[in-house]
Amino acid sequence: MSNPSYKLTYFNFRALAETTRFIFAYVKVPYEDVRIPMEQWPGIKRETPFRQLPVLEIDGTVYGQSAAFNRLLAKRFNLAGTTEDEQAHVDAIYDYGKDIWAANMKYWVEKDPVKKAQIQEEYLANELEDHLEVLQAHLTSYGKGKYFAPSGVTFADFWIANLLYSIEERLPTALDQHPVLKEYVQRIHNLPGIREWVATRPQI
Repeated sequence: MSNPSYKLTYFNFRALAETTRFIFAYVKVPYEDVRIPMEQWPGIKRETPFRQLPVLEIDGTVYGQSAAFNRLLAKRFNLAGTTEDEQAHVDAIYDYGKDIWAANMKYWVEKDPVKKAQIQEEYLANELEDHLEVLQAHLTSYGKGKYFAPSGVTFADFWIANLLYSIEERLPTALDQHPVLKEYVQRIHNLPGIREWVATRPQI
């Protein structure tokens, strides 16, 4: 029986596709990493399940919604937690990451520099610290400070580490008061397979 074929299609961003790329890098499973130019998107939009990217094609079947297909891959590659309790906790952390993503999207998509600065100021004042405190509390209490599940690394770690990495890119001191999270981001990015991917991935 042949191995499944995987094709991930997205733009040349990390964003919603990088968790999937981390999964494949970590488990060392080959896949096709398709990055389409933005100008091509209108022509293929209606061909996607939800008129959104990314999509993941597995042996000809196309899956939409990155959270859904990341969970599928996590279960397939034993990155979803080992017990029902762990799996529920891992899913909750992943979904909390979606809340953080939504809060930051306003900044990432805004083009006007004045509005962009205002959005960042409001995020710093009203949301960032809450997000970091919640993540650190869960990481230290349930995950014992290493991963978000006591049994080991999961797909939620890949998602959260990418979010925090992106926040640090625009706010370099964001994690200075949260050394547990700062070390955590470095730990995930230095995992075998992921370290090599990060060193060689396309620049954006």
